Amino acid sequence: MRADDRLLLWHALYDLEVRYWHDVDFNSGRTAHEFYRPDGVLIVGHNRFQGREKIKDFYQWRERQTVQAVSSVKTMRHLISNLRAEASAAGRATVLGTVSFYGATARAPVTQSRPPMLIADLINECVAEADGRWLYQSHTLQPVFMSDEAPLSIAVDTRRPAL
Repeated sequence: MRADDRLLLWHALYDLEVRYWHDVDFNSGRTAHEFYRPDGVLIVGHNRFQGREKIKDFYQWRERQTVQAVSSVKTMRHLISNLRAEASAAGRATVLGTVSFYGATARAPVTQSRPPMLIADLINECVAEADGRWLYQSHTLQPVFMSDEAPLSIAVDTRRPAL
């Protein structure tokens, strides 16, 4: 693959990742399921959400939990770093990187100094649709470091009955 093509691929997949986390942080993930193929999967630690409807259900559940648990504002940010993108086949690519998740029950700017709630390895399998849009076939976060306060995506146990 030519350097120009690698750069265009990296940019397209970085843009996908940034737009996804922007929706999660600023829109409670209300459209996060639209970043996945119909049979796509979101995996966070031991939790697995297969298909757009299950992913949508998770983000709706997550928003309800945040509203119930916090009578005030919840500020959160997901930061991406060390992002690499490699073509794996025609119209397919693998993305590797790191996600750091910060959260607090305060309005920004948060004056408390806490470590990130989660630092995870990011492993994505992406597919280019016929219209040129890239979507997730799989979006995986493998925890590396966690604080005592686990994010909801880890705190929920999907092995138990439905959300």
